[in-house]
Amino acid sequence: MAFVTVEEVATRLGWPLTPEEQARVNAFIQDCTVLIEEHCGKDFERREDQSFSLPVKGGWYLEIPPRYTTFLTVDSVALVDGTPVEGWRLNGSCLVLEEGWPESGYVTVTGSWGYPVPPAALKVATAAEVIRWMAQTPGLAMERTGEREVEYATSSSPQSLSAAACQALRRYRPSAGTVTLRREGP
Repeated sequence: MAFVTVEEVATRLGWPLTPEEQARVNAFIQDCTVLIEEHCGKDFERREDQSFSLPVKGGWYLEIPPRYTTFLTVDSVALVDGTPVEGWRLNGSCLVLEEGWPESGYVTVTGSWGYPVPPAALKVATAAEVIRWMAQTPGLAMERTGEREVEYATSSSPQSLSAAACQALRRYRPSAGTVTLRREGP
């Protein structure tokens, strides 16, 4: 699922795109969407009644990867052979089974996850990155006429997220924090 359309990018540019430019913009939109999802570690497309597999290693809880935890609802859990697991409960980003998960193998989790509507910041970041990539002509980094020069690109690869895009997407990335622990007693 793309966060922005070719028409929305053309509107932001302020001029109509040729068929060749439309194809290029469409490819850039797809590239940028993948980079944003990888950067954020989340699936922004709403998935309804789909399944994913998780490895089990025993214990009473099974951690669900952050990619699936956004607006997650779990309908069922089954062992790899299709046997339904009874008595599980979803607790935050973990599936809890009091009697314990199997020591090895996989479970299949069926449910729904992802944003019902992707955040607007994704549209803004995608459009800005596509326009930035369009402005970078491959092989041409600087042009000089007399004493005037124009720099079109930096030394970085054109297909990467800029620092501004990373800053705009920061709130959608998993974050780490610190907790101060204090021992009481002697």
